[in-house]
Amino acid sequence: MPLGLAKPAAAQFIHPDLESLMTRMAAVTERRALFREERRIAALSQPLISTGSLHYRRPGWLEKRTDSPVVERFLVDGDKVVLDTAEDGRRSFDLGQAPELRALVDAVRAPLAGDLDALRRGSQVRFTGTLAEWQLDLEPLDDQVGRLLRRASLAGSGDQLQEMLSVQANGDAFAMRIRQLT
Repeated sequence: MPLGLAKPAAAQFIHPDLESLMTRMAAVTERRALFREERRIAALSQPLISTGSLHYRRPGWLEKRTDSPVVERFLVDGDKVVLDTAEDGRRSFDLGQAPELRALVDAVRAPLAGDLDALRRGSQVRFTGTLAEWQLDLEPLDDQVGRLLRRASLAGSGDQLQEMLSVQANGDAFAMRIRQLT
């Protein structure tokens, strides 16, 4: 990270339930879920709706398959990203080349992995609720990331992630509802 771009990390109180939540999340080695995502973009009068599936394996493998309205595959394996679309074909790149995307990926992967240190490296973390019904609010520490992403919020119950929201700096918002598969 270039010098001068990161905000100084504020001392963060770690809520005891946050530590317990991260321990529970870390105990789950693999997750599969269905999603429904709603994208609200200022330039459009109606939200864009997409559906598909999510698959996560510890420690850093995450796949998002969109089935509708178009078929896409977004795969992250460590720092390698593969995006496969019918329109653009297959493209791959390293997360090190895309700090804004890394922030979004880490906002999802770090809680799933139960990695509080990774969350805190990139975000100011605020935990509210209880283990039965919780919410994590993340605000980027890096100014470069903050120019794209204003905040991300994750909500769930126990060790299950149920909702994600990301709000971009321009006001566009992406909300995802997640239904875990057993």
